[in-house]
Amino acid sequence: MKHLPLWRHELRRAGWTACAAPAAALAATLALTATAAAFGTPRPQLERILLTGLEALIPLSAGMAAVAVVSHDPSRELQLTLPTPYTTTLGRRLAVLGILSAALSIALSAALAVGGWWNGPGLPYAPLVWAAPLLWLTGLALLVAALGRSVVLATTTVAAVWLGEQLFAASFATTPGLRPFFLFMTTRIGVPTDWNANRAALATSGALLAALALILLRRPERLLTEEET
Repeated sequence: MKHLPLWRHELRRAGWTACAAPAAALAATLALTATAAAFGTPRPQLERILLTGLEALIPLSAGMAAVAVVSHDPSRELQLTLPTPYTTTLGRRLAVLGILSAALSIALSAALAVGGWWNGPGLPYAPLVWAAPLLWLTGLALLVAALGRSVVLATTTVAAVWLGEQLFAASFATTPGLRPFFLFMTTRIGVPTDWNANRAALATSGALLAALALILLRRPERLLTEEET
């Protein structure tokens, strides 16, 4: 409990816009599902829309929000003078974002399971539907933000990769070299025999991307974006 004020502070410093992004993705998922249902869309397709929200929309929102957390801090110069490494502070803020995204994803998954709308893998693998692509997109966003020091470049890269995998899903599904990094395997293919390998590849490479980004962010000049310099 003694650390609760610290985490509340990091929640505020992360920014309400960034923290609200996963909730906005969830709201968009529910709105799309309700609209589709109103037009008489069959239940299997509605279940797919809900699963897409978990596997595609919430991870995308987390990646975009991570860029905002790393790139925007009015007191950054002051933070760099404090004894606590700024990367530790950023880590706490990213953890807050991750916890919020995970909580919403778990809540939606549980609601779908209880209501009989879940058509993904069962426990204990169900969380990998959203956790693996979320970690990968967040890691990519952080690394591009650290390398390019540009909010526009980082968000554009994440959006382009996300959209590219959606548009060329067939190629990712059938090309051996791309298939392990197919973000949307569950919603586009289902749960094939290599689904676990796909989730493991995404989670492992995503963690590696995030680790490389944090190493780069230990250099003070990497913490200043092009917009600030």
